[in-house]
Amino acid sequence: KEKERKMTISCIQESKKREAGLATQSLKLVGVVGSRHIPYTLSSKVGDIVEDLLSRHYHIATGGAIGVDQFVVERLLRIGRSNQCTVYSPWQNYAGFPIKVRAMMRQFKGYGGHLLWGATGSNEPYHLIKMGLLLRNQRLVSACYGLVAFIDEGSRGSIFTIQKAISKRLTIVVFPHECHLPEIEFVKWVPLKCGGCWDGGFKSVYLK
Repeated sequence: KEKERKMTISCIQESKKREAGLATQSLKLVGVVGSRHIPYTLSSKVGDIVEDLLSRHYHIATGGAIGVDQFVVERLLRIGRSNQCTVYSPWQNYAGFPIKVRAMMRQFKGYGGHLLWGATGSNEPYHLIKMGLLLRNQRLVSACYGLVAFIDEGSRGSIFTIQKAISKRLTIVVFPHECHLPEIEFVKWVPLKCGGCWDGGFKSVYLK
């Protein structure tokens, strides 16, 4: 319990410091997150969304996991825009990242990407790692102006993030992959009509 308390306090303090720094720079963050199991065939769509948001002068926030987060960082590295993204990591250091993305995250940081470390060690018990991941999602939402989420049938972490974003009444766009849209009592999902890379997305409309 004491370990959990200290981890929570540490994450909150780091998040507040980071938010203060971003506020000073007058940046508007949009989170681009999603399932670890979204197929690579959708990586181009994720990347195109990232580029479109950058063209609208948003700063990107993501989580540093495999899947959607990975596709975000890959596109940023490819176009040389790592400095316009902040990765919210649950981990204390690079050892926590999945091996598949560990080298990429070092490269991201080396090319000017912003990496906000968490308080979770890679060898912590499962319940502490799970708590660290959820705290990471909360920190990301707290810093964001809007959220884009790519979900599938098993997107529990992404659904948690969407629920936190809804509690803040953020603008949310969801891209469901072979799954239903999340059912939330006072939220209606309206298909986007702007076309292009946003085709297939659904925007949150708050009913109360």
